[in-house]
Amino acid sequence: MNNPLRNALIAAAAVVVVVLALPFLVPLDAYRGRIENTVGEATGRSFKIEGPLRLMLFPHPGLRAQRVTLANMPGGRAAAMATVGDIELSVRLLPLLTGRVELDKIVLNKPVIALEVDAEGHANWTFARNKPAKAAPSGGSSVTLPATAQFSGLEIEDGAITYDNARTGTHRSIDHVNAEVAITRPDQPVSATGNLTIGPRQLDFTARVATLQTLLGSGTTALDLKAHADIVQAEFKGLLPPEGGASGSLKLDTPDLRGLAAWLGESLPGGGLGPLSLQSRIVSYGKVTTFAPMRLILDGQSVTGTLTLDRTSGIALDGALAVDRLDLNPYLAAKPTARAAGKTTSGWSKSPIDLGVFRKLAARLTITTGSLRLRGLHLGRTVLRLEADHGRVTARFDPVSLYGGSGRLQLEAEDRGPALDFRVGANLRNIALRPFLDDALGIDSIEGAGALDLDISGRGRSADAIMHSLSGKGSIAAAQGRFRGVDLGRVARSVSTLLGGDATGRLAATDFHSMGGSFVIARGVLGNNDFRLAGPVLQMRGAGNIDIGGRSIDFRLEPSAAIEGVDIGIPFRLRGSWDKVHYAPDYAEILGGVADNLRAGRAPFKGLFGGGDNKKPQKKKKKSIGDELKDILGVH
Repeated sequence: MNNPLRNALIAAAAVVVVVLALPFLVPLDAYRGRIENTVGEATGRSFKIEGPLRLMLFPHPGLRAQRVTLANMPGGRAAAMATVGDIELSVRLLPLLTGRVELDKIVLNKPVIALEVDAEGHANWTFARNKPAKAAPSGGSSVTLPATAQFSGLEIEDGAITYDNARTGTHRSIDHVNAEVAITRPDQPVSATGNLTIGPRQLDFTARVATLQTLLGSGTTALDLKAHADIVQAEFKGLLPPEGGASGSLKLDTPDLRGLAAWLGESLPGGGLGPLSLQSRIVSYGKVTTFAPMRLILDGQSVTGTLTLDRTSGIALDGALAVDRLDLNPYLAAKPTARAAGKTTSGWSKSPIDLGVFRKLAARLTITTGSLRLRGLHLGRTVLRLEADHGRVTARFDPVSLYGGSGRLQLEAEDRGPALDFRVGANLRNIALRPFLDDALGIDSIEGAGALDLDISGRGRSADAIMHSLSGKGSIAAAQGRFRGVDLGRVARSVSTLLGGDATGRLAATDFHSMGGSFVIARGVLGNNDFRLAGPVLQMRGAGNIDIGGRSIDFRLEPSAAIEGVDIGIPFRLRGSWDKVHYAPDYAEILGGVADNLRAGRAPFKGLFGGGDNKKPQKKKKKSIGDELKDILGVH
């Protein structure tokens, strides 16, 4: 064996021996206190290595410390800000032999990190450096962590992170955090990729931070973050100020906003809240987040504007929004039926109405919408001013376009007790009566353009209870319309055939030039005594009751018309359910008229059919008793 080769083998063997003996030659326990002191001075916190401290040779030279803790800030909730079951610090070997520690790569196995903000807003990840310790005695080795130290990266394996904010009352926890963090120097950008688990779902993420120094210190840090899971895709690019919060641009997409909120620990009341797509500039601090400007698509409805969300106590909203169309029904617990609000074919719905979405809500919103749907009502272009205070809601529609007309509408509701209290005030003009009354009350027999003034209130937990409790007053007036389903002229002319023929039915109708009256509502019954109707050949006055709760009618009409040369004056009544109205002559009125004529010495039926003394006497053919009865009953 030649000398060069022999010398090389000897050198290699010597290196192997040194490497194998190195863990026994380097007095690591002598470094334990120095490492703890160095980290303590750098952070201002107590740093302890409670387990063994060993030198590693494979796969990379370095140190391995077990059961490591970094103390929390004074007065913190958790005893330690960070506890790590096992830390591997890859170090540069030669500097270590000369008494210096220069880190290369750090691996944290099962770390538990507690992030906290106290009541004054102080964050525990902002460190206060201690005063430099006295220099080590001459001849002693020193441990340093220079600001220019180089790193190849940081790995986190199966970590856990908690966040507690005493100022806002926020608590969050994240489990199974795995990340690879690319760190070159503390004053250079840091990038990270990894995943974490919240509840049953895994979230993958990538992030880039301006510098580690600003993130852990008192400076503002730039952050570029992307995250995705099966229920959410999110991107944020902006700034993290040292006092907490964030500002920047946000993009968020989810197929199920309600499910996303539940996954993040928030319970959203009411219904709806499915697919959401959001793009906005945001400013967030604590539990207050402002979106301005904002573009949002929620449940298929497009929204733009500005919005402030405050979750300090419940949910508070403030802002001005523009919506292409707004359907409020999905956000109410009790869903409306296909036709009128809560109505079924046999009566009002008894399903409970729950405004739970408003019990947790405080709001001051101005919403301009191209169309709006609320229960059975369909509104056109509307400016809605909504005020809510945890169960008490006031909605002012001014101006409002609906059913071809316009006006003002105000709804008030209070859902703080066993029953729902509400009030409706309306001043509407030129509305199409048929679709409006059909959607509001299920009455589709009146056509025409009308005006409505309304001030009513009710109480109950269902549509049935509310309709039976209605009270208030109002008036209605219409022009150039008709009553569908009955020809009141034929009814008045031929009371003996009211239940047959063509006086009533699908094709029958009563045209009018004007119609109206005022009313008072008490315990769900509408009372009227000044109804009036004027048509091409027919005029009527009327009075009676409409039982809104019971969906029935008892109304008396007194016609006055010239039909086929006969003046009609026999009153008749409308009675029965809304679905089946019965018409009959008012016999009490007829008999009363007969008695009055007898007392006055006139013919018993004189004047009941009109005419009378104001007509020129004519010689008449003598009639039989049968003819007289036919005349009395109007049978011709």
